[in-house]
Amino acid sequence: MAQMFASALGYERLVGRWSAKLAPHFTEFSGLRDCECILDVGCGTGVLTSRIAAATISARVTGVDVSEPFLAYARASVRNSRVAFERADAGALPFADATFDQSLSLLVISFLAQPSQAAGEMRRVTRPGGTVAACTWDAKGLELSSIFWQEAERLDPSAGSRAERPRHSNSQGQLEQLWRAAGLHDVVEVPLRIGTEFESFNDFWEPFLLGVGPQGVYVKELTVQRREALREALRERLLPGGSDGPISLRASAWAVRGTVPH
Repeated sequence: MAQMFASALGYERLVGRWSAKLAPHFTEFSGLRDCECILDVGCGTGVLTSRIAAATISARVTGVDVSEPFLAYARASVRNSRVAFERADAGALPFADATFDQSLSLLVISFLAQPSQAAGEMRRVTRPGGTVAACTWDAKGLELSSIFWQEAERLDPSAGSRAERPRHSNSQGQLEQLWRAAGLHDVVEVPLRIGTEFESFNDFWEPFLLGVGPQGVYVKELTVQRREALREALRERLLPGGSDGPISLRASAWAVRGTVPH
């Protein structure tokens, strides 16, 4: 899924508006506290990191990610003396045991090759009694993605093979099982639901032209004629009858939290 993380600006246009809506719900569920040190694992463009910093007064927040373009974007956009960004792999965090009071991760776990290793690392670097929490999109819960691939497959039956959908940690019970296997206590998993507005069809369509994510890569590789056919199919699906106007889409995610045992 390298294309998903190739362009920070493109990712923000395509997914950032969803992450920004989800982050407040996730931090509330996670029991975010104004503690000493908080870790954001897979911080991406800094959406969750920024939210944590804004919701606390004194906490030092560290965001880690493997993507240098994303880290550069985050450093430029999140200007706060209490925030730092580092390049690090979720499965091998470069911190000593019990470094943080809380460790959070937004929309990352389902993309990792070894989610259990990341869960174990988040527990390891969190102090006893501290919270470890994560959130992932439900397997069929991102309406933007579902509608895109449904229309793409209707025009091109082979399109589904390009979707690169995550295959783990995105259905009910999977995050809970992962957290319990990591040895966390008081594990709770809940659904989170949000909605997002698009001002017009172009507001919905244009981010796909940036070549980011499986959808963007698929659109970029289409011929002009096939790209226009997909555009019109999506327009008719979202705005039947040819008129333009606002579009409302929904998304659902699964969130989990647990406590590091004493």
